[in-house]
Amino acid sequence: MISHLHGTHAPFELADDVLYFHDWRHVSHGGYDYTDAAGRSIPMWGAAPHPQAFYRQHDVPWGIELVARRPALSEPVLLPDACGVMFLFAGSLIHDDGVYRLWVEGWPSDDLAEVGHLNQLRYAESDDGTTWRFPELGLLPHTGLGPNNLVIGRPLNERYGFHGGGVYKDPSAPPAERYKAVWLGTIPRADADAYRRRWPDDADPGADRGGPTVWGPCGAVSPDGLSWKVLDEPLLINISDNHNVCEYDPVRQRHVMYTRTWVMGRRTIGRSETADFRHFPQPEEVFWPGTPAMKPGDLWYCNGKTRMPGTRDYHLMFPMLWSLQDDRFEFHLASSPDNVMWSLVPGSPICTPGEPDTWNGGLVAPGLGLVNLPGERTGVLVCGCRTPHKHPRRPPYGALGWATWPRGRLVALRAAEHGSFATFPLRTRGAHVFLNCRTPASGMIQVEVVGPDGKVVNGRGLEDCDAIAGDFLHRPVTWHGESGAGIEPGQPFALRFRLRCAELYAVHFA
Repeated sequence: MISHLHGTHAPFELADDVLYFHDWRHVSHGGYDYTDAAGRSIPMWGAAPHPQAFYRQHDVPWGIELVARRPALSEPVLLPDACGVMFLFAGSLIHDDGVYRLWVEGWPSDDLAEVGHLNQLRYAESDDGTTWRFPELGLLPHTGLGPNNLVIGRPLNERYGFHGGGVYKDPSAPPAERYKAVWLGTIPRADADAYRRRWPDDADPGADRGGPTVWGPCGAVSPDGLSWKVLDEPLLINISDNHNVCEYDPVRQRHVMYTRTWVMGRRTIGRSETADFRHFPQPEEVFWPGTPAMKPGDLWYCNGKTRMPGTRDYHLMFPMLWSLQDDRFEFHLASSPDNVMWSLVPGSPICTPGEPDTWNGGLVAPGLGLVNLPGERTGVLVCGCRTPHKHPRRPPYGALGWATWPRGRLVALRAAEHGSFATFPLRTRGAHVFLNCRTPASGMIQVEVVGPDGKVVNGRGLEDCDAIAGDFLHRPVTWHGESGAGIEPGQPFALRFRLRCAELYAVHFA
């Protein structure tokens, strides 16, 4: 699979006029030359003897590193009893038209035999992410506790079951299919055989365990996220378990699904991409736990794929690690510049179980959907349980709380002492520069602007910049009291940074 970034060169266009430092994508690696003592370049190849060569650098980054920040964890904001289920797992969250919309997966409270393959999807809303409403929908027969906010359950899930589901909004779809859902289904053998006849080279043999059903992701569509139509055929034959996370990528113009896969018997995280939501190819692994840096009993479990709120190409993942040595869940932070290539951000894990006998003392698992919250925060819902993953337990089980960061501060570009770097040339819609940053009183950040000719813009040099020190989510950069990069609209420019004891989280342009 070839990334859409391969073969591209600066200037790079910022799709949403923001630069987050989740990876090094827009940080220039700098340049170099070998010169003589007078600074003249020496050719790499030559027949004649050459003078002593001196290695010269420009804009090579120094003294900086990327560090994932641990979130603050709230007390529970949702318990199983409030949702009418006996087991509560972190669901799919969308901030839609000013309302937080949550689809939570629960285990039915009236029949233990259905647990794990006939799970239910229920719906809740909130204006602030803390106080939740459970609307009386009455869309499906309801035999559980609490309000009838059931959106997927009997009879919708009787054919294909429901386990490890995820919901997303598809802006490219016609109104009748604006919302989509994916989950691990138990597919009747007749349906699986029909799938294999249509896609003979695209079915995972490991998904067939010889019983009356075969494993595979299934899907449904909805105009509003409430009334669902289950698709007539499975999306894929593959034993995916959970989470099954899908999204529409507006840059790739494809549906991208992240799911459970297996390599050499170990749980891994796989990825599948398609232009047709009705059929996905077999996933390819993006994380597997057999690297020498990991313990031999470590496994990747859920993936928690999401995007930075308000962006199209800042892809994040909260891959959850299951340690068999102590039956422990924790989750990490990973980033991708293109929704294909992935790497863990240094500083993981970012969320670990709490103290024993607390609501999250046994395990923590990421929900689906990173959102901005009131109080200048960014957060994701987290499922916590008092007991470890495989420990015997009784219902009710599970609770949802928030993992939150100050707005946009999931990863810091940090200079512990002195640091410097430059961006690649960028093209933005705005030329006023704002920083999300933090320094102690002894710290400092200065910025200069490099124009399209490669020269520092007059009056926008490092020495012209008014030094920034303090804690700011949206601090304008000024030069002798003036804002603006000092270039013509639409012209590309680069930024050069000088830092001392500073953390830089994002650069916004307006």
